[in-house]
Amino acid sequence: MLNDALKEEIQTAYSGLLEQQNFRPRQCQKTMIAEIARTLAPVNDEPNRICVVEAGTGTGKTIAYALASIPIARQLKKKIVVATATVALQEQIVYQDLPAIRLHSGLDFSFALAKGRRRYLCLSRLDLALQESGVTSQSFALFNDDTAGGDYDDLYQEM
Repeated sequence: MLNDALKEEIQTAYSGLLEQQNFRPRQCQKTMIAEIARTLAPVNDEPNRICVVEAGTGTGKTIAYALASIPIARQLKKKIVVATATVALQEQIVYQDLPAIRLHSGLDFSFALAKGRRRYLCLSRLDLALQESGVTSQSFALFNDDTAGGDYDDLYQEM
């Protein structure tokens, strides 16, 4: 339930973030935060509430859903999963937005990046492709490092 303590925590986090980042408050952002919070922790016992947020680029959707959902998830002992349509947005959220929110909002939370199967190298397919192309195992030894883990981004960095 969305109690006064949760509302205060969300409002304090929003005010702190605005002040620390020198942002201006936006009515649409406040509305998004309120609707998301009411959906995740209903004021009354409304079952199956759904909230759909659509807004243009740069309107603060990430800030809105993060500030609304983090205190509620912590109180309910739940985890938040954010799925993105693009890798670029995923990386923006993980490497820029969430660290800034954690640093400037006063909210204490952790987060991790989960990647789909297509973002990892399949060693069996690689071995088959190498055999078919005639590349020797010594040529591949450059990449045979346990630190890479098969993540395409990590492999690219190793190169």
